[in-house]
Amino acid sequence: MSAADKPLSLRERNRIRTRGDILDTTAELLGSEGYGATALEVLSQRAGISRGTIYAHFPGGRDEIVREVYLRIADGVYVRGISLRDSLTDPAQRITALAFALVEATKEPAGRFYGVMGPDLVGALSGVLGSTSRSFEELIAQDLKLAQEEGTLPQDAPTGALAATITGAIRAAGATAAGKPENAEQAVEAVRLLIDGLLVRATV
Repeated sequence: MSAADKPLSLRERNRIRTRGDILDTTAELLGSEGYGATALEVLSQRAGISRGTIYAHFPGGRDEIVREVYLRIADGVYVRGISLRDSLTDPAQRITALAFALVEATKEPAGRFYGVMGPDLVGALSGVLGSTSRSFEELIAQDLKLAQEEGTLPQDAPTGALAATITGAIRAAGATAAGKPENAEQAVEAVRLLIDGLLVRATV
């Protein structure tokens, strides 16, 4: 049996579960109370985990936890977006799939803060903020170039600038879903209509 196949010990399973509980509780606190109110004392009480245990898992304290929560959601949105996008061939549908992945995350309590991050989070997330948006922007630029090859977007269309604009619209959809989860479907539909309109007009 290889090391990778070896069952985890009870201690290791407990460590992973405790770490997950800390991150899950922090995500929900960030979404409901905001960064300023997500103090370690509150987190400790809400999660039922001592501050000593929290520091044992995250020596950097609150900011380290917040970064981990952010990266976990960002990675999840990226992987989900890629999996949805790769199963499609139409450029408009591929771009809309990225919007769906983001909105799917931000409409949930644990992902809400990812869609409505305030300025107080900028310092804590320095160096990692916007990583998924940048990746999505690159993917959208690729899809727009594909649309050019298919003749549904003019050859002289500024794909880079369009990709940045569409990425902004996707972020806005995520913010809409975070603020009003009941409007999540409409937020994705708005992005779809925007892309469809862009490509349809290009064929006229």
